[in-house]
Amino acid sequence: MLLVLPVAALQVTYQIGANGTDYHAEAVVNGTDRFEFVQSGMLGERIPLSVRNVTLFQNGVNTTYTQERGGITFPKGNYSIIYDGVLSGNTFQSQLPEPGSVSIILPDRYKVDNPLLTSLQPGGSRTNRSENQTVITWDTTRYFDVRFYDANQENLLGIFAQFWLIIAVMLLLPFVFSRRRQG
Repeated sequence: MLLVLPVAALQVTYQIGANGTDYHAEAVVNGTDRFEFVQSGMLGERIPLSVRNVTLFQNGVNTTYTQERGGITFPKGNYSIIYDGVLSGNTFQSQLPEPGSVSIILPDRYKVDNPLLTSLQPGGSRTNRSENQTVITWDTTRYFDVRFYDANQENLLGIFAQFWLIIAVMLLLPFVFSRRRQG
């Protein structure tokens, strides 16, 4: 379970990697002096998240910051923060301290169309699928939870459904034949 808690995020865009195990993020923050990288533990406690390639920009200029446990600090102002992180299990979750705009960009091999294989929380997201990517957007949200899948998982669901359909038919046939003999 991955939880990223930036401070005063107005807009965050996450680009999921082609292999589904990493992401590249850009957060735009206003009027803040800190940005935190944390995940939620089993009891909701905040646990520092390991991110890499953190870059801080102010007005398009690379700016210095101080690395602290679980985040970075810098002079109060408006910034763009770029960083990379790791995902596991085709699930991505995050929370924001205030409502903000969130976009998640999935490569074309991942889908969020089948409700049996996916989860998009909260409701009200917009999904825009093109030939080479899917973009999921929330205009104003404090959190999101996305579970995505690939063609292999969709095929496995089809095989699983066929298997149970065959079992159901095999269990129902004796019942149907016994009803015909009684009638």
